[in-house]
Amino acid sequence: MIKFDVNITIEKPVEEVFWFVAEGENGSRWNSAVKKVRKISEGPVNVGTKYSMVRELPNGSVENTYEVVEYEENNTLSIKIISGPTPFLYRYRFAPSGNGTKLSMNAEVDKEGLVEILGAKARIAPEFVLAGFMKEGVIENLRTLKKLLESGN
Repeated sequence: MIKFDVNITIEKPVEEVFWFVAEGENGSRWNSAVKKVRKISEGPVNVGTKYSMVRELPNGSVENTYEVVEYEENNTLSIKIISGPTPFLYRYRFAPSGNGTKLSMNAEVDKEGLVEILGAKARIAPEFVLAGFMKEGVIENLRTLKKLLESGN
């Protein structure tokens, strides 16, 4: 299992940042790999909400289903891939920070899922190398999220 943590401060209120991240359909606006997200369960976002997600990965387009596995409004959101390649669990935490929001993310990614996407070389790569590779992509996506929210788009 590959694990890493990232943090970013977004100069917007917690409620606004939480809502934007929790609404899965917004994923394609700030995550470079995500091309389309569609909610496939009924009702408001909460534990058990499921989404279909199309991502563009190094070996082509893939479809995943993910589920909200933890939800505490304006505080915690965790999503887990339940079908498709690159199984992961992302835990987002939202906390007030000055006039903005500190967004912390903890990731757990299945190494075998990465091998499927990145090829056999990923199998022999040390986990810290793979974690660094994944972490850089996540940091870039969170920077996009920050820019998007702070610009009011």
